[in-house]
This record gives sequence, C-alpha cells and structure tokens, in this order.
Amino acid sequence: MGDDFSEVVKRVLASRVGNLCSNPECRALTSGPQEDPTKAVNVGVAAHITAASPGGPRYDPDILPEERSGPGNGIWLCQNHGKLVDNDPARFPVEVLKKWKSDAEAEARNRVGKTAAFTSSPSIHLNIGARVRISPIVPREFEQSDFILEEVTEECFVFTKVDSTRRVDIPKTFVEKIHSFGNSKPARIELSGRLQWLSRKRIFDLLPEKPPAGAAGAYGIGKDVDSAYAVRFSINGTFGREARLPELLAQGWLVFYDSDGKYLRWGDQILVIRWL
Repeated sequence: MGDDFSEVVKRVLASRVGNLCSNPECRALTSGPQEDPTKAVNVGVAAHITAASPGGPRYDPDILPEERSGPGNGIWLCQNHGKLVDNDPARFPVEVLKKWKSDAEAEARNRVGKTAAFTSSPSIHLNIGARVRISPIVPREFEQSDFILEEVTEECFVFTKVDSTRRVDIPKTFVEKIHSFGNSKPARIELSGRLQWLSRKRIFDLLPEKPPAGAAGAYGIGKDVDSAYAVRFSINGTFGREARLPELLAQGWLVFYDSDGKYLRWGDQILVIRWL
C-alpha cells in the first residue's frame, strides 16, 4: 500500500491554489455546485509529485513516508492533467511540478481578499513583436506554430504567422485567456472559439465553436457528405479512410476544410487534397 494523501491533506492542497488546476496553461476551476443544492462536485485530484509507492512516476526512495504523504509532496490538478503528468513523467519531472505548485500558490496568495476585475478583454499586456501561440486552431498542428503581434488596436490584436505573410485579426472579446511565460517561451492565447483554416479560401478565419477535445477533435469538426460532393463542388481531392489519415498526412496530403470550417466525411473516410 502506498503513502496516500489523507482527506485533510487533499483539502489543504486544493485550498492553497483556490481550487484551480496548478498547470499554468490550464487553471481550470475544479469544484462547483451540483444540481442537488446540498452537494458540490469536484473534478480535481491531489497528485503526488514523487510517487506514493515504488515503481510509480518520479518515485524517490530517499524521502520519509510522512514526507511522501504530506502536503509538500502534493500538487492540485484537474483530472486531465493529474493523469497526464503521471502518464508522461519524463515530460513532467519533479522540478516542473514544483514550479507549477509554487507559481499557482503565489497567484492564489495574491488574489486573496481582492475584488475580481471583470473586463471584456484580457488583462495581460502583449508588446508589439511578441511571439505567441494560439489555441484552439484547426488543423491542430498549427497550435505549435508561432505568430508575431504586429499591431494592437482598441478592439483587436493583429498577428502574422511566422512562416508566412498571413495576417490574423483577433478581436479582444474573442480571447478567453492569455498565459505569459516570460521571455523563455511564447505566450499562449486561448480563444473562446477556434481559429480555423479554410482550404478553399486559403485563409484563417475565426469561428465560434470549439473543436472537441482529445482524439475526437483531432481533425476539427466534420460533416457528413455523399461520395459525389467533391466532384459537385469542383474539389480536387480524394476520400481516404480515417484510420489511414496519419499515413496520408505524412505523405503530403492535407485534410480539406470547407468554407464553413468543417472537414468532409463520407462513411469512415475523410476528404484529403494535395494542395488547393
């Protein structure tokens, strides 16, 4: 049996970060009301920084059992990131989790007793020339692309994609969050909808619906069409089985996104193109 956290320790870990996920790119609220007015829902977990038992992620044999089960060895996360950090310990070593915890507690400490400022635009300032990444974007691989802030107007941020001259205007009211990581890495902008590549127009456009999370949204949002759709609308492409899509993309094929931002699905096949 491992050195698990007591309920008291779990409550302390959650309270010390205001019941928010400690991942700086998340900060999801992990508790709230159920429909039953006498109950509350919790979607947070007290994760071990070093594992509770031998063989677990980041296990440290040199610390005492009481340290292993104490609040100093815990970090409060949402369920998604609690699972992620334990499934990929090489990517999330002890030092990273300790930094997340320290920063999340510092943010919570600074918020205590202060009135929340509600604004229609993000509170974090971005300097002209700042390098950012934007999410969600479809196709998802563009979430790893850098954008440069070229201009800030009263209503919009104006970006240019680094490896092209494509300009993207994002209204400030469309920005949900901005995560700043100092000068070491690009800031992360989270949108209330999605930035969508439109194959026919060869532009990015802002659309209100976010893609599904995880594998279900790997290629964005799809729509069912008949086998003659591509011919009928003069789209020079071919349908490929979804199971083979990673192989096709590696060969240079691209998922086709229609003018409404949706990919085209015929049965278990998705329309791909070489280029448009």
